[in-house]
Amino acid sequence: MDDSKMKGANTKRPRALWWAASLITLVTALIPAVFIMAAGKNPLAAYAALLSYTLGTSNGFYEVLTQCIPLTLVGLGVAVAFRAGVFNIGGDGQFLMGAMIAFACVPLFADLPAPLGLVLYLLTGFVGGGLLGVLVGWLLVRFKASEIISTIVLNFMVLQLLSWAIRGPLQEPARLMPWSDYLPETLLLPNLIEGSRVHYGLVVAVLAVVVLYILIKKTAFGFRLTAVGCNPLAARYAGLREKRVVVWAMFISAGLAGLAGSVQVAGIHERLQDNFSSGYGQAAIAIALMARLSPLWVPPMAVLFAIFYVGAGVLQREASIPFPIVYIIEGVVMMGFLCFDSISKKKGAS
Repeated sequence: MDDSKMKGANTKRPRALWWAASLITLVTALIPAVFIMAAGKNPLAAYAALLSYTLGTSNGFYEVLTQCIPLTLVGLGVAVAFRAGVFNIGGDGQFLMGAMIAFACVPLFADLPAPLGLVLYLLTGFVGGGLLGVLVGWLLVRFKASEIISTIVLNFMVLQLLSWAIRGPLQEPARLMPWSDYLPETLLLPNLIEGSRVHYGLVVAVLAVVVLYILIKKTAFGFRLTAVGCNPLAARYAGLREKRVVVWAMFISAGLAGLAGSVQVAGIHERLQDNFSSGYGQAAIAIALMARLSPLWVPPMAVLFAIFYVGAGVLQREASIPFPIVYIIEGVVMMGFLCFDSISKKKGAS
């Protein structure tokens, strides 16, 4: 192909991507609008209410940051597992398990100096969630048990375990309500921004992004993780112990979800209660995929989903729009992003 034809092809490619992006953006805006109009509401007013509160007010933006913390941590965990070729669908169960294990160990940390006790409490949440991941990884490499089935089953099991724990050994002393006692003051994450619910878990999430980026991009384990995920057979012939890599990947993946659980209890709820995971595990799958499994892109995608989480209440409260419509908007945005990603890959390959 001569230079003129190559230049023509190169100019057509960005133009085609621009038209594809425009069409996908239009469809992404129109589909939720149809459902909003079916509910008898004005789509423009709904979008304005959603964005003006979440991004246009300090209270709304602080709530978005607060929701970003667990979404980022669980999203990072899902990205690690997916990089190893393991489909971790158990973020919610690992989130709850980390919170429960950390809370069960509170008597060991309550009397320690404030920073040390808090750090050990959070690390215990990481280990608690990670052990659940190790179980899934071991079942996968030892018995070839589907990680999708095992993580889904464990989600239900851990949910019932939490329900039993807060009505049994971890219930508050009066034994009247189905929740635990409050955490000691020394194990609470203080507020990072005064007058808001944003706590120092945001710093934990940022540190997790940095550490995971270095782990994946700068270490031998990161190379092995990617190699096993891309082609486990080739990795095996290259001398990599793919089974060990899978188990370690699941430990880190579930550990980050468990860390999110202990952070959420220490920063927001201050005690265990029924099903406080809010579906973070499901949202984290979409966040990791939209971030293309890159640790640096997980936080921006978490911000997007946090806007939907916070916006659900805003639309219901201020625009009288049923909150499930927010999940429709969330799903359409995700599908639009994945469609554009697929189109851009095909255009790049051609």
